[in-house]
Amino acid sequence: MTTESTPNPYDGPESDLATTSSGDPKSVPTGHPVAFLYFFCGEFAERCSYYGMRAILPLYLTQALHFSDATGLALYSQFKTACYALPLLGGFLADRFFGKYNTIVWFSIPYVIGHFVLGIESHWAALLALALLAGGSGVIKPNISTLLGATYDQQRPGQTQLRSSAFMWFYFAINVGALISTIALPYLRDNYGYATAFLFPAWLMVASLAVFASGKQFYAKETLVHQVLTPLQKQEQKAVLGRLLGVFALMVLFWVPYEHNDSVWVFFARDHVNLTMPLTNFSFAPDQLQFMNPLCVMIFAPLFGVLFPLIDPQAKIFTMRNKILLGFISGTVASGIMTLAGALAQADTKVSIVWLIASYVLLTIGEVLVYGTGLELAYSAAPANMKGFVTGCFLLTTAIANQFNTFWSPLYNEKLPPVQFFGLSGLFALFGLIGVMLISLPQSDDAPAPETVT
Repeated sequence: MTTESTPNPYDGPESDLATTSSGDPKSVPTGHPVAFLYFFCGEFAERCSYYGMRAILPLYLTQALHFSDATGLALYSQFKTACYALPLLGGFLADRFFGKYNTIVWFSIPYVIGHFVLGIESHWAALLALALLAGGSGVIKPNISTLLGATYDQQRPGQTQLRSSAFMWFYFAINVGALISTIALPYLRDNYGYATAFLFPAWLMVASLAVFASGKQFYAKETLVHQVLTPLQKQEQKAVLGRLLGVFALMVLFWVPYEHNDSVWVFFARDHVNLTMPLTNFSFAPDQLQFMNPLCVMIFAPLFGVLFPLIDPQAKIFTMRNKILLGFISGTVASGIMTLAGALAQADTKVSIVWLIASYVLLTIGEVLVYGTGLELAYSAAPANMKGFVTGCFLLTTAIANQFNTFWSPLYNEKLPPVQFFGLSGLFALFGLIGVMLISLPQSDDAPAPETVT
């Protein structure tokens, strides 16, 4: 899963969350605060709801609502564009007007409504539902992890390892939720229909809202404080973004083919893949193989976190640039495998499911390396008062890629057969790979890397 949020795009000195940094850390409790259970359970249910809904959405648009593949791909890309662009608005609204808790709760209401409306098999109901879902998901996305971090800063000051542990479990909850829902929703759809399948994420979202809202007394106390940027700070923002602009542009090239894994790849699996596992009688639905993404994230993210420091404790080999480079190589190879699969697939011949599984594994390795390292770079290269802002701009690279795919993805099978579409899409990642080899990355300010959440 494309990683979800990290420091709020509007945090920094002007953050609206009053944190407690004074006092002797030795006098602070060393266990997780009660709030952690509410964050964990609420985020598990919400992400399970979101990714489950998204897993079956492309086929719902084409099978149940009878949109063409091209139109369905365009709508799906527009939906994801909004989901990844609206976090900037969510951070602004929370910081300037409502606070984190109120923003999450209030915008969860249209989010819940959107899930229920989506089960109504109507074009207009689908469009309304997608607008509600994108608005709800996008606006609340940057605020949950920020409120979690602030809760630990206030209630467990000085316990940085404990806070890091909380973010790791938070990250775990997201991917377990995504793993369960991407397996369960296609099964429910195939056995009980779309209307019943969409009730599963709908009620999960209700549960998520109920759990999160009930924990208010345990969260960080919020104080709205708005600081107007000075002309010098605005000039500094432009300078930092200028240094990072080339890197961000390369990230867009990576995300363009990556974002096909839950849409175009689903249609390819439907039409050209033998979805029965070799040597067994077990078969998957075309959209069910998406579970490989959260499963591989759960494997490779902690593996790389342990392996890289163990092999290269001074980070002289696995530098940020080299990790990003490895991520682009992995993503490019994944596109190459899909291109070969497209070449082998004929009207009366379907390729083995192993091709798709291999592509998901390599693509997720690329995601873990590119996203995690790119986020670290964006955070560390920015001055202290801009870290959240620059991180928010980095997250926009995914939205830009999805907006491009609004026009690119519909070409699949309409004007470009699979082999040509995947081959040309892979060129985006290849050009990005060449770009990473040629550019030098901005120097960091040696700030600690942020905790990443998928």
